[in-house]
Amino acid sequence: MVNEKNGEIDFDKLPEGVYFFTGQEGFVKVEVDNEGNQAWDLHNWFASLDPDTNEAQHQKIIQDIKRRLNAETGMVNPTKKLAKRIFTNPFKNK
Repeated sequence: MVNEKNGEIDFDKLPEGVYFFTGQEGFVKVEVDNEGNQAWDLHNWFASLDPDTNEAQHQKIIQDIKRRLNAETGMVNPTKKLAKRIFTNPFKNK
């Protein structure tokens, strides 16, 4: 299931079961049947909440989650876009 050389989860070889992965954008549920077919539930993943999101966009979201998933923790790493921002306080005495 884990690709040893890259430390990545091999999603094509997941055994039958239900898997949950979480990150800053929410969580996803992946159900794998006995034939290896996967059903991804993105209802609780922020990027998929747009009502105009179509199947192609869902596939991009799934690929992004797979790419960012940390195999050791099961957590989805944050995107570079979600880096912490530094806010300045205009009322702070200088």
